[in-house]
Amino acid sequence: MFLLRLKKRRRGQIRAVDFVVSLFLFLIMLTQLILIIVNVQTGIKSTTTGTLTYEELDIFGRQLLLEEGDNNWGYKQNLPSTFGLADSNSLSSLVLDASKINRLITGTSLPISPISGFEMYDYEKLKETIGLETRYGFRLGFLPLFETEVRVSSYNFAQVTAQVIVTNPYNTPISDATVYFFTIDLTNGEIISEGSTLTNSSGGTSLQLSNPNLNDPDGEQFVFIIVEKGSLWGMNWGHPDPASEGVFIGPSSSTTIWGGGINSSALLLTDILASTPDSHFISVIYQNTTSGYSNQTIDLTTASNGNTTIVIPNKGLVVFFSISRTNNEYQVGIGSYPAILDRYQASGNFYQVLGELNPSRRVKSNMSKIYPIIVRNTMMRCQIILWSE
Repeated sequence: MFLLRLKKRRRGQIRAVDFVVSLFLFLIMLTQLILIIVNVQTGIKSTTTGTLTYEELDIFGRQLLLEEGDNNWGYKQNLPSTFGLADSNSLSSLVLDASKINRLITGTSLPISPISGFEMYDYEKLKETIGLETRYGFRLGFLPLFETEVRVSSYNFAQVTAQVIVTNPYNTPISDATVYFFTIDLTNGEIISEGSTLTNSSGGTSLQLSNPNLNDPDGEQFVFIIVEKGSLWGMNWGHPDPASEGVFIGPSSSTTIWGGGINSSALLLTDILASTPDSHFISVIYQNTTSGYSNQTIDLTTASNGNTTIVIPNKGLVVFFSISRTNNEYQVGIGSYPAILDRYQASGNFYQVLGELNPSRRVKSNMSKIYPIIVRNTMMRCQIILWSE
C-alpha cells in the first residue's frame, strides 16, 4: 500500500513538473510573439538581429516616401533633422517633391563648385536622421516605368533609321505608346524634332530620319527618343556609329549636368566642365502644355562653368544635355527632371543611387520592393533595397 501511494505521488509530481515546463515554454513563445508584434509596429529600430521582414521593409519605404521632412529642406544645404521625400502640397500618397529629389543629386538646390552629389551627405548621418540602425544598410533608386532600346543604323551615310523597342520592367512589350524622335547636332547644340510614331503589339517602331546632318561621316550628332503613354514614360539615345571615336554620350561622357528646382515653373541648369572647351551648349527638351515637346538651346561659347535658368511648365518630363567639344572630342552629359537615380541603368548612368551602392559581405538578409511614385505628374518606379548585417 505504501509503495502504491508513493508511486501515485511521484506520478503527480511528474505531471506538475510537466505543466510548469509547458507553461514556461508557452510564456517564452508568447513573449516572443509580443516582441515581434511590437517590433513591426514600432519600425526598423527594434528589429531582431540578423533577420528582415517584409513589414520592416515596407515601414522603412513608406517612411521615406510618405513623410515630408523639414519644411523646404530641399532648398537647404544642411541635412534636415527629419527626412522625407513626399510633396507637402499633395494630398495623394506617394507623390514626391521634385526639388527634394534634385537636392539628393546636387547637394543643394543652388549648386556650388565643385558639385559632389551624394557625397555631400554623410551616409551614416543620413541613416541616423532616418532612424535606421547602424547594422542596416539601404539603397534607393528612381527609374522610368518603360525600358527602351534604341538602334540607329546608317547605310552609306545617306539613310539613317532609328529602331525602338519598348517594354515594361518585366520585359512585356508596350503597344500604342508614342515615341518621339529627336536629332541633336553636336556642332551647334541644335535639337531637331523628327516626328513621332506608335509602337506595335511587339513594342517596336522605327523612323527614317531625314536630317541632312546625319549624312556626316564623322557622326557629329546622335538620336534621342522619348516614349510616352499617359503619365508613363521612358527615354534613351543612339548613335549612328557606336564605335565612333571622339563622341562620348551619357555614361561614356565625363561631363554631368544638374537641374535644380527654383520653383514649380523654373529650372536652374548647372554645368561644370573640367577644362575650357572649344564650344559649349546646354540643350533642353521639355513637355509642353498642349501636346508633344518643345526645345531650346543656350550657347555658353567657351565657358567651362555654366548656369542658366529656363521657364518650363510645372508638370511633365524635362531632359537636358551638356554638349562640349575639346580638341575635336565631344562630351555629352544627360540629365532629367524628374531625376533618374540608378547606377546600373542600361539606358544611361544618370546619377548614383541614394545610399550604399554595394552592401558588404556581412549581409545576413535583404529585401527589395518597387513602389509606383508620381513626380511632376509623371509616373516612375522607386526601388528600395534594405539589408541587415
